Amino acid sequence: MAEIKPFRGIRYNQSAIGDLSLVVAPPYDVISEKERSYYYNLHPYNVIRLILNHPLKTDNPGDCYRRAANFFKRWLSQRILVRDSEPAIYIYRQRCIVGDTYRECTGLVCRVKIEDFSSGNIFPHEEIMPKPFEDRMLLLENVQANLSMVHALYSDPQEKLKESILKGMEKFPAAQFQTRDGVAHDLWYETEERFIKQVCSFLSKKALYIADGHHRYQTALEYSKRLKEEGKITDEEDPRNYVMMWLVELENPGLTILPVHRVIASGGACEPACEKLMSMAEKWFEIEKLEGGGEALSGQVYDLLRRLGSVGEGKPVFGLYLGPRDGFRILTWNNKHDPAELIEGDKSPYYKRLDVSVLHELLLRDVLGIPEDGPSIEKNIFFVKDAVEAANMVESGKGLFAFFLRPPKAEEVKLIAEQGEKMPQKSTYFFPKPCSGLVINSITEW
Repeated sequence: MAEIKPFRGIRYNQSAIGDLSLVVAPPYDVISEKERSYYYNLHPYNVIRLILNHPLKTDNPGDCYRRAANFFKRWLSQRILVRDSEPAIYIYRQRCIVGDTYRECTGLVCRVKIEDFSSGNIFPHEEIMPKPFEDRMLLLENVQANLSMVHALYSDPQEKLKESILKGMEKFPAAQFQTRDGVAHDLWYETEERFIKQVCSFLSKKALYIADGHHRYQTALEYSKRLKEEGKITDEEDPRNYVMMWLVELENPGLTILPVHRVIASGGACEPACEKLMSMAEKWFEIEKLEGGGEALSGQVYDLLRRLGSVGEGKPVFGLYLGPRDGFRILTWNNKHDPAELIEGDKSPYYKRLDVSVLHELLLRDVLGIPEDGPSIEKNIFFVKDAVEAANMVESGKGLFAFFLRPPKAEEVKLIAEQGEKMPQKSTYFFPKPCSGLVINSITEW
């Protein structure tokens, strides 16, 4: 199944940096323009200059990627970044409070052999978007390194690796810091041959399910394929055939998935179809209007999310905000029809009954007329993880209305992936995100 390798990671030199929280950052795709400026100003060696280099007005096409590559080379020569002396599998733990619940999630950072999804060893669960793919490809071509981890899941219901991982964590961490979102990060550098052999042997019998980083994995895959076709990769052990992953057990109780809400953009192609949204929805859903009672918008949003969470499984449901005049609605499937019979296409009944599938296939595509291609999705839909922010976008007029989703389950991700299917874009938001810059994987050497 999956082929796992230890590697000599590149990490920040703590004697030069001190507090690592000043130089790491979240993955590029969750960083807003405002946050990019924040990380730029946080520290002159922050990894933001590598993963999301700021374009300048004087730039020619591709200059920001070349600038990122120059930063990377310079920091290595200055020993701001240093390469570990021995191949290792890294143990990476995150600790945080989600809502009022303590969560702890531990996984293994290693190199994984890149495989086409048709091999049946590595499974995606989401569609990718064209612009991020092009962006990550240019970055990989220039920097020649994995700056962020692909987050993937494996199944270990009998916890066969748990004891060895816990033993490795008895040592003092190689890195330990807390980021501004309150998440504590701990990293162990494990070079023991017995541990590495056990991990590689165990995971070689396992399938991997990509949780986060689909664009990064797809970029590595297509880059490796292209180099093979051009005759630049002739050895299967070439490091460009591998990608850095953070592997977490599917059954880990600390694994947290948050929903990603949808805001329909004002002025888009679907605006003329909005009038028929409610009339069509009434055919399929029981619609409940929530009374705000003068409560602040944030309070109304939290009440909506609480109500969504109380709806039993088996019924597609989501929230809807129509603006300050018409307020909030809860749309619960009315059981008069089976969504698997209404949704066209050859996807499985399980896929067609997911909340996000019902929303995208019936309301967004069939009623609002938003095509499923990437450019149309990017033009007409904002993907927003903060529910209050989604409601505020409608209040400000940036959005016509907002749809609110329940968090998906890890088991849903696994089942969809195993069936060779993909959820609509941005169906899951795994939290917290692994830090970019914590460990870097050079793809040019072992």
